[in-house]
Amino acid sequence: MLNSPKPSTAPALIHAAALLYGKRGNEFLEDAMKLIGLISPNTTDDTLVDVYKIFPKDIRIEGRTLTVSEYTDDEFYRAELSFLDLVRDLARLPLDFLMVTGELFLSYKGPGSDKEILKLVQGVTQTPASTVLTAVSRGCQRLGLKRVVMASPFPEDQDDRLVKFLAHDGIEVVAFHGLGCPNANVIWELPPETGYELSMKLLREHPEVDGVYMPCNKWRTASVIERIERESKKPVVTNTQAWTWEALRHMGMKNPVPGFGRLLREID
Repeated sequence: MLNSPKPSTAPALIHAAALLYGKRGNEFLEDAMKLIGLISPNTTDDTLVDVYKIFPKDIRIEGRTLTVSEYTDDEFYRAELSFLDLVRDLARLPLDFLMVTGELFLSYKGPGSDKEILKLVQGVTQTPASTVLTAVSRGCQRLGLKRVVMASPFPEDQDDRLVKFLAHDGIEVVAFHGLGCPNANVIWELPPETGYELSMKLLREHPEVDGVYMPCNKWRTASVIERIERESKKPVVTNTQAWTWEALRHMGMKNPVPGFGRLLREID
């Protein structure tokens, strides 16, 4: 049975969102901030630093943590049981967009499972929504990436699932290498340079590919995207970059964002 969100927290959250939005009576200010609901295994302030560097100042995030302590199917199943409660909790707020991240949670049910997740979300709220893997696939398609390499912090069995997921969406992973991290806490300790080094190694070994994909928002790779693109002349798609691109487009905010790769620089 799914657990219900604590009723005592909802009024405070709604009140806070109303203050954030500058609500006056039943009307909202025309220049009010945009509010994004984020359901993710990683919603700490630290993991959102790069997100707020990408977003304009008039966007704020209300996060709910989808707890995954290790990368096993039992943990993904436990997270699945709480998922709709998190959606219902966020649906009480005046959201402009809802994003679900966590590539491994999204892929553990198999290719196309992002669409099933979004059907569940649509059964709860009419708020526009997407997932990070939906965004990754769309980002690759936008950049013309049909054959890619994947540099990953994950164990090989989880990488295999991502490869199959992307293949289902018409994106061939020609080669991949994972660092074998068992959980997000270990990934957080990896310096961004590890993403650069692994990506460049794969791109040198497979110069025929169209670009590179780097999953996981705990792997702080946003800061190395431009360097990889500049040196390899190949586009890069990452977790944080892709989902923020997706959110901005859905909300009609299409100003170019420099510093985070071609995908955000050429947003349209």
